[in-house]
Amino acid sequence: MYKVIIVDDESAVRERLFKQLLNFSDDFEVVGQFENGFDALIGGTQFSPDLLITDIKMPYIDGIELIKRMKQELPLLQTIIISGFDSFDYAKQAISLGVIGYISKPITLGELEETLKKAKIELDKKNSVDNDIEDLKKRASSGLKLMQNSDLSKLITLKDIPDNFKEKLIADGINLDYKYTILAAIDFDDQITQISYDKMELVNFHLEKYIQDEFSESEISTVLFDNSSEFGLFILSKSQIEKEALQERLGRVLAKIKRACKVEMSIGLSETKEDTEHKSYRELYRHALRTLEYRTVIGSNIIIFFGDISKNKTTTGKVDENEFKNITYEVLYGDLQTAKDRINKLLNTITADNFKETYLFILNNLIDSLLKACVSLQSLFQEYMTYEAIVENSYKIKSNEQLYAFIDDLVNNIDRINKNSRQSGVDSSYRQIINFINNNYANSLLSLEDVAKELGYSVSYVSLILKRNNTTFTKYLTDVRMEKAKALLLDTDMKLLSIANEVGYDDPYYFSHCFKKNTGISPQEYRKK
Repeated sequence: MYKVIIVDDESAVRERLFKQLLNFSDDFEVVGQFENGFDALIGGTQFSPDLLITDIKMPYIDGIELIKRMKQELPLLQTIIISGFDSFDYAKQAISLGVIGYISKPITLGELEETLKKAKIELDKKNSVDNDIEDLKKRASSGLKLMQNSDLSKLITLKDIPDNFKEKLIADGINLDYKYTILAAIDFDDQITQISYDKMELVNFHLEKYIQDEFSESEISTVLFDNSSEFGLFILSKSQIEKEALQERLGRVLAKIKRACKVEMSIGLSETKEDTEHKSYRELYRHALRTLEYRTVIGSNIIIFFGDISKNKTTTGKVDENEFKNITYEVLYGDLQTAKDRINKLLNTITADNFKETYLFILNNLIDSLLKACVSLQSLFQEYMTYEAIVENSYKIKSNEQLYAFIDDLVNNIDRINKNSRQSGVDSSYRQIINFINNNYANSLLSLEDVAKELGYSVSYVSLILKRNNTTFTKYLTDVRMEKAKALLLDTDMKLLSIANEVGYDDPYYFSHCFKKNTGISPQEYRKK
């Protein structure tokens, strides 16, 4: 059964709609009713509705804006617009937002039934196991698909791409000759050991299908490959890739995967690279993986861009590429226990008798490799131990037990610094966001898009940061405005109209409604008390 919320400023229309929907109770259940867009935005998303039926012309926030904002939170939300206004402009905007139906008042049962049928078909499509999965299974087991997967998994490890390998890619049907490239890492939020092989296979097929669905009619080309512990995705285009449109498409992919396969996944996206001749796919993929690490701070089931987290740059150590690069990679990007297992295996080797002559040389290389995995050496040296002290203490080690304990402690502190650095970056982003809102709340046109654009973040990142702090853009902005309004009501003799304008409301009735919603009493009552 699909959950529905109704939004209309006329109580008679809401009541009539509610009663009409009872005729379709086998498929639809009304879980909420709201009299304006503001209340629906604040209170409606908590119901996770499948279908929104909304009027266009409403006080405070109109139907078009409501759809736009709710879809940022609920990418699979289907919508039906009802209106007494026969406006081509409204219809055009509705189409651009993917509205299923556009019906006029007074609503007839027959017209509603036809529109609900369309809504059910769309919702069923998004919830059903696609018939194309069988075709994808056959293609996945084909020799060409396996070859392509191997090619791409190797490509993201190469520092320099030999000409003969480029020729092999072309021969295997892989075209990466596009002006703009983004690499994405798509990973399960649960530990891989908790997910069965069958479940992983199911996700693999659905992921490819949903990505095909989202990008088949766009100018963007995509190539998905299975990179052992996560999925990789090449996002390619001959024209500039719009981040927000990309986030919307990938958001729907993740929502469909969650619904169809009952697992949560996250996507880390690299920066956009231009010019195919000087592109390092290895660097792009590592940046995508580094971005994914911010799940530990922001939360699961997210889409995050490298550009959002790269503003908080830190100093990294530099060592030559050598046999220790896998340890560096595991500490920086992988599972900590896997990294420790790899390190202990190396320590078991170098403590054997036949390594007496090269022990210190290899230990130095190991320490350098671990330091390379630290995203902020300055923090490590200040909070844990200086570089000189690390080296000096490593020379003083007199037993295998001391060696294992010393390296384990170093790894734990590097991991702590890395986590703190991510946390610090996210906290810094939150401070920037709330400071900007605090300084611009009086602008009645202030929007989530304005905040993102001014600070150089994506809209999705701003939403994620606010959500992590248990709020949303609309809620936080309203809270700030209400606190300012309370102070003006108590400390000044300003009229309500002036106070409304002062805190960012052109409409005094909208201001009064928001104030009462926020405090439980009207501005006049608050001033009297």
